[in-house]
Amino acid sequence: MSMAFVSFDRLRGQIQAALETIQLPGSAPPIYLIRSLHGKVSISVSHEFEDDEDLRGALERLTLALYPRLGAHGYSSGRKPLWVWPELLAMVDGAAEEIAPGVFLEDRRTSSSDWWTVDGPDPGGRAIRYTLYSVRGGVGRSTTAAVLAWRLAHRGEDVLVVDLDLDSPGLGAALFGEPVRPDFGVTDWFVEELVGQGDRVLPEMVGSPAWAGELPGNVWIAPAHGRAPGEFLAKLGRVYMDTEEDPWIARLRRLLDGLEARLKPTVVLLDSRSGFHDSAAAVTNLGVEILLFGLDSPATWAGYRALFEHWRALGLSGRIRERLSFVSGLTPRTDADHYLARFLENLGDLFRPRLDDTLAGGADTGAHAIGNGVPARAAPPDPMVIYRDRGLAGGTPLRYLSESVVTPAYASFLREFERRHRARFPGPIPGAPSSSTGLGTRETGTG
Repeated sequence: MSMAFVSFDRLRGQIQAALETIQLPGSAPPIYLIRSLHGKVSISVSHEFEDDEDLRGALERLTLALYPRLGAHGYSSGRKPLWVWPELLAMVDGAAEEIAPGVFLEDRRTSSSDWWTVDGPDPGGRAIRYTLYSVRGGVGRSTTAAVLAWRLAHRGEDVLVVDLDLDSPGLGAALFGEPVRPDFGVTDWFVEELVGQGDRVLPEMVGSPAWAGELPGNVWIAPAHGRAPGEFLAKLGRVYMDTEEDPWIARLRRLLDGLEARLKPTVVLLDSRSGFHDSAAAVTNLGVEILLFGLDSPATWAGYRALFEHWRALGLSGRIRERLSFVSGLTPRTDADHYLARFLENLGDLFRPRLDDTLAGGADTGAHAIGNGVPARAAPPDPMVIYRDRGLAGGTPLRYLSESVVTPAYASFLREFERRHRARFPGPIPGAPSSSTGLGTRETGTG
């Protein structure tokens, strides 16, 4: 008789159904259901409780209950629970999901850069971090990072831009020019840090474009690679590695903390990789404010539906919702009102059944307030709008852009970003100079 087909998507429900059929001892320790890289589920418990006969009996009943429900994703009914060292189980604390009282599901994945956890809000006392993210590329993230850096520095803030779109490096070339890049970049730090040389790279992996020299604030850029890519592809294959001591998320935090300690920026802009693979940490695990970019297209909404459904299923919506701002990128000027009305309607269809139901009632008067006191439950935050402009098309290097080119596309976006930025993080910011300064045309570099 062939085994019943049970898909990966059904495993969570099948596990919960099995748990409902058994009674765990009231004194039971945490029980971990480990889902392997191949998707098979096994039971692990600290060996300190191996002599507990009541617990052993309950775990055997759980094994028998799981076997017929998991299909090929389970082990045979003769498979015994694994009694393991508590130190091993301690490694999964914080990443495992509690799916029943005292029972945790831990997913083994190829990288710890995942969408399963969401850090708490920024504790304060450090730079304000923004991540620019999209489920698909080609929506203007990198251009926006450059424009935001210019605008914030124009207002007197010190800005660090970090290129984390490592598979498509280009932000550094667009802002620097090849001859004046720093010696190293983000990929260099990650591979050298593996052998204890990260501190040797850190001072030589940022540079300042010439146009920043005319602004009240500073702009520093950490590009994907230095002036010479070297063995860039070989390095890229090692960037996302976990080590015995730290997962990749912890290594990324250490890089940002090191850069911030050295440069003392007030704002950090992270140009994230698009898509879902290896981009999660920059969105969910750094306590960042998140700018979600998109076009009004089926591909945009399908990608965000998958992400939002994931957050909702794991109960993470309430932890992430207040840090999200949506950006309508490359908005056409022709019939813009109709386009934006449709964008907002699709955003509402995406938002309401997935993130909005986690909110408490009442009006949202914070940075994401909608209109004038309209309750947050009534609608998602209005998108910030960037308009399509011929002056920003055609691959023109960003370092050659002037304010006359930037303003038509970004004036609305910059006004709304600044409003939310000041509302979210009030505090003294040096005033803007009386004369405006463009992005400039001259280049110098610093290591």
